[in-house]
Amino acid sequence: MIKIVSGHSYPDGSTVALVNLCNQLNSRGHNCVFYGPDSWHLDKCKSGTPHEFRTEDGDAILLHGIELLTIAGLQSLELTISEAAKNQIWRNMWSAVSEILFPASTSKKFMLVLSCREADSSHKAALRYSLFNKIHFVSGMQINFNRVKRQRFICPDFLNALVPSDNKPEKAAGIIGSISKANATKENIEMALEAGMETVILYGFLADPIYFYQNIVPLTKSHPGKIKFAGFNDDQQKMYDSVSDVYASVNRPLSKVPRECALTNTRYHGVEIGQDEFLTNDQIYRIWKNELGLG
Repeated sequence: MIKIVSGHSYPDGSTVALVNLCNQLNSRGHNCVFYGPDSWHLDKCKSGTPHEFRTEDGDAILLHGIELLTIAGLQSLELTISEAAKNQIWRNMWSAVSEILFPASTSKKFMLVLSCREADSSHKAALRYSLFNKIHFVSGMQINFNRVKRQRFICPDFLNALVPSDNKPEKAAGIIGSISKANATKENIEMALEAGMETVILYGFLADPIYFYQNIVPLTKSHPGKIKFAGFNDDQQKMYDSVSDVYASVNRPLSKVPRECALTNTRYHGVEIGQDEFLTNDQIYRIWKNELGLG
């Protein structure tokens, strides 16, 4: 069985990508389950919680966003994901104890793949890369920022079936992605306003409420009626139908937004991605089939 395990499953780009991966694999005849600690994903695909996760012989396990120091961490996934396990002292103690309770030899029974979805994952000291059979990167641009020497492969995310919008509004900007300082939401809004956009719609999970109230709320007051918070929207066609332009001032090499803009005839203002990122879903599936050894 293919088992996708993530340290979070609230509505953001990585969760949507993992849901799509799970659905695509199941639709093509492979048994796949997505396990995550939050509830948002539970009705979006074949899914489960960390409490339900078990390793079995022959599994292909795709791990995302989890600090894994030992194979034993998979045997107690809830504890590994929990806030307590993020504490360095507790983490070290658990590593020592778990190696005794769950010998590392269990790693021989399944394939373990690390999915790196950040631009730079090399800084994550709380990962033991030697545990993994392969490292998955979403973009070739990540290779320049990572020093991981394990066997690795590049495969972009599956895309939903999007089509060009028939009747787009004029001068309506979309800011797509979690609302946070890292995504430069404030700068993106300002860029759209400076370009003469009459409406700016924020489509994204409110990842940092403090940042939102300190940086975005003042903008809404200085530009009354122009900035609207729509929150996360999993109806991507409807989202792209509602905007004429998308602004992204930060280099996000893993983002699907440039490809989605191209599919929906939406003007994209941001860092472009290489042509090798524009693979069809069938081409993307063939990469996963080969890397996971699927029949």
